[in-house]
Amino acid sequence: MPDWREIARQRLTSLALDAERQEEIITELAGHLEDLYEDLVRQGKAEAEAVEFALGAVPDWEELRRKIQLATSEEVIMNYRVKILWLPGVCTSVLAMLLLRLFQVRSAPAPNVLWPSHGVALVIYWRWLLCLPLVGALGAYWSRYAGGKVMQRVLAASFPAFAMICLPALMSPFALVFHGIVYHESLLVPFAILLLGWGVLPEAALLLGALPFLRGDAGESRPVAASD
Repeated sequence: MPDWREIARQRLTSLALDAERQEEIITELAGHLEDLYEDLVRQGKAEAEAVEFALGAVPDWEELRRKIQLATSEEVIMNYRVKILWLPGVCTSVLAMLLLRLFQVRSAPAPNVLWPSHGVALVIYWRWLLCLPLVGALGAYWSRYAGGKVMQRVLAASFPAFAMICLPALMSPFALVFHGIVYHESLLVPFAILLLGWGVLPEAALLLGALPFLRGDAGESRPVAASD
């Protein structure tokens, strides 16, 4: 029987992958070729003819190599983005939401409620805002530890503010129209107040906590203790 692993290895030359990942791909491809070869032999074809038919299942090995390289590169990029941005961002968003819910459930102290416009309130949870620097610091530190650059650290720290402002911002125009406020001028003040209370103030607090972790090299975890 042909050595399908060696055949696949010879044809998939110059794959810019680590050795372990390259061996996984070669093993998987060799398994498919071997299965096809054995099926052909069971159907009564001669071994040489079965080998030729099996190899013919891949009409262009260079194109296959290019597709494998592209797919693997996209997978690496996606895993990198998840590790440095989405994972820390989502986790810090959940933490910020849980803290806000905790302060909403507790009756004291009550949030500050300002009325900068008739019928539109600006609700400020000061204790929640005071906790957000720690949340922002966690997001930026996590991203830096995973290898994120400065902008990626900023985005990871800012996720809770994005989450807080996006849903209300999308829903508020529909709610205002539903209640009969349909003029453009009427939408500006409520939206500005909404943006201030759930976007600008939380973002400022998050970035304040992230500042110490916007410096230093990506992947830096903690200061190394000086040797004696």
